[in-house]
Amino acid sequence: MHDNAEILTAQATTRELLETILSIQPRAAAGTGKTREEIIMDIVAILEKNTPKKFDLEEIAKQYPTQYTESMNTVLIQELIRYNRLIIIMQSSMIQIKKALKGEEVMSEDLEKMEKSLFNNTVPEIWAEKGF
Repeated sequence: MHDNAEILTAQATTRELLETILSIQPRAAAGTGKTREEIIMDIVAILEKNTPKKFDLEEIAKQYPTQYTESMNTVLIQELIRYNRLIIIMQSSMIQIKKALKGEEVMSEDLEKMEKSLFNNTVPEIWAEKGF
């Protein structure tokens, strides 16, 4: 195989192996310590604290106007729109997961997947799918 094909194959195999290992991880913790829900709540609190604020698109558009001669400004605005969309999705889903863990909201399939991803220290699918 070509070198790049070998690298991609090795990465895919590694990703599949790690996903399989994580999928057989027990959902309940044995012994004393924090519960799964407490661990996830701690992770969400850290993420909320460290999640940056949305960009002010109007202010940036003034500084970097989209013109024919400045095509990178157009790309900048497009990427900032995507970034802001991702931040909104992250913030709202973290609020929902906290409510679901407290029993104030129904735990949907998306929230359950998010809970599993956060516990396994991976990026939740809902952020990857809807953010970009």
